[in-house]
Amino acid sequence: MKNEKILVLLSLCAFAFGASECDRKIDRINKEISFSKAHNDTARTLSLELALKQVQNDCAKDPMFYDKKLEAKKLKEQEVEKIEKELDALKEQKDYMSKAEYKAKKEALKEQKEKIKKKLKNILIISKN
Repeated sequence: MKNEKILVLLSLCAFAFGASECDRKIDRINKEISFSKAHNDTARTLSLELALKQVQNDCAKDPMFYDKKLEAKKLKEQEVEKIEKELDALKEQKDYMSKAEYKAKKEALKEQKEKIKKKLKNILIISKN
């Protein structure tokens, strides 16, 4: 719930202070289309035009679609960093706990980190265009 509130506030700030991620994506793809047309790369041009239509469709449904994806990506990256710090702290405490306890905590943190990385990968796939 707290993350959702932060996401909404950051999205509103991004909207208030300039171009949205949708605008930037559309602009970036249009530039790539111009470049590929200038170099007679028909296959790339068609691929980019399809990507442009997808981005325009996503942005028509929700003008903050890619801003939200970008913010979600940042939050997941922060979660991964936090877990990595916890793993480092756990290594320092290794001598003060049993091998079984250390191994269990280490595995739990690594599992948690992998789950977050999978979610992050899905976010990247969705927002990649």
